Amino acid sequence: MKKLLILLFSILILPISVFASDVYYCSEDAATGFDREKNYQISTFKEGKFKIKIDFENEYVISNDILFLEELKTKCLFHDTNNALYCLNNLGMVFSINKTNLRFVRSTMFLKQEENKDSILISHGTCDKF
Repeated sequence: MKKLLILLFSILILPISVFASDVYYCSEDAATGFDREKNYQISTFKEGKFKIKIDFENEYVISNDILFLEELKTKCLFHDTNNALYCLNNLGMVFSINKTNLRFVRSTMFLKQEENKDSILISHGTCDKF
């Protein structure tokens, strides 16, 4: 009976934990871009911090803080050669992270047909497991 319970636990629980995503806390070291309110003048922006759920194995990210929402179409791919995950969503948000050193690059490139009120931004920094 004990062996049956261990086998049942192994079959049901372990596969879930193997593919579980992890939550990371990320801090930008620098942020720069083109400020829309200043006629797209090159500007520096205040560095931000955000939480993000990352699953390197299943190639997905989720973060309400940086608009990688579950309901948006997000495409990710993992590049084995440089050990990095690259993600893009349909709002023009881009996030890439190196799995080994947890350094990331993030950008926002949201465009609308009508007058655009969003700045163009690129930032970099590091993440730590939450």
